[in-house]
Amino acid sequence: MEQVTFPDLRALMARHGITQKQMSNVVGKTERTFGKKLKGEVGFTISEMWAIKDFFARLGSKKTIDEIFFNWKFTKVNS
Repeated sequence: MEQVTFPDLRALMARHGITQKQMSNVVGKTERTFGKKLKGEVGFTISEMWAIKDFFARLGSKKTIDEIFFNWKFTKVNS
């Protein structure tokens, strides 16, 4: 089974009806390049992460950069 990358970013996009094309404009990249970033084939830069976080903050999101870009790589264990 293929791992879904950036589930919080994908959820924010879905919740607000934002397309990959729209997100590519937010980060100033082509739609194809943004798709590669979303798949984890190409990394997001810090400035792109901030642009995305700020974009969704203007739409009411309180998600942090950590939540959007880094939490998906870790498994949460109940203690």
